[in-house]
Amino acid sequence: KQWYQRRVRGGRSVTLVYSPEGTEVPGLDPVLIIGRNSLAAFEEVAGHTMEMERFRPNIVTVERRPYDDESWQEVVVGEGVLEFSHRCTRCLITNVAPDGTRTDQTMASLRAIRPRCEKTNKPVFGSYFRVKCPGVVQVGDKIKLTKSR
Repeated sequence: KQWYQRRVRGGRSVTLVYSPEGTEVPGLDPVLIIGRNSLAAFEEVAGHTMEMERFRPNIVTVERRPYDDESWQEVVVGEGVLEFSHRCTRCLITNVAPDGTRTDQTMASLRAIRPRCEKTNKPVFGSYFRVKCPGVVQVGDKIKLTKSR
C-alpha cells in the first residue's frame, strides 16, 4: 500500500507506514498536524480569516488548545503512532487560496505574529511528525498524547 493513498474526504481512510530515520523516500514526507483552534487563535490576532487548506495539513485537530501540537513528542492517531519531527516553516504558498486567488495578508501575518525558525528565520505554523508505528487513520479518530516535549 502507498503511504498516502488520497486526501481523506468522505470518510475514506489512509494507511501510515514506517520510514526509518534518515531514509529519504520520495512522496513519503512527515505528517503535518495543525489544530483548528490554532488557526482560530492566529486569525484572531491577525484580524482576518484564512482557510485551513492554505496550510496544507494532513491532519487537523479539534477540541484542543491553540498550538498544542507544538509541545507534542508522540501521539497515537487511530492505529498509527506518530513522533515529532520538526516545526513547519511557512513559505509564500500560504498566500494562495484553495481557489487560486492570491493575497499577501497570510504571509505578512505569519511573519508578524508567529515565532521564527532559528535556522531559516521563517515563521512556523504546524508540526511535522514521522510515522513511528504504521496504522490506519480515519476521519474522526481521536488523537491521544503519549509523550510531551
